[in-house]
Amino acid sequence: MPKKLENMTQDERIEYWAAQREKETADRWKRMNQLTYAQRSSILDVHKWLDEVLDTALHSCMGGIKAVTVYDLQELSDAKDRLRNEFNLDVNEQG
Repeated sequence: MPKKLENMTQDERIEYWAAQREKETADRWKRMNQLTYAQRSSILDVHKWLDEVLDTALHSCMGGIKAVTVYDLQELSDAKDRLRNEFNLDVNEQG
């Protein structure tokens, strides 16, 4: 029977939580690998454009919100549309 968390030493807790993080990371990779190429690609596109637009908009050293281009916003919008299409986000779930 595993030791209860409250009965563990600090080193045992550190080891326990490290193992939990590794397990969760492996589970996320397993689920990502079950997606189709188009689904993974749509997720990565949204992440890329969100990162680029937010980096520019939120950091004054990058120009701030005034430096966000229409092109960047259009690419982000297109990525959002691909994500919505790949995961049927615009369809109400039928019970």
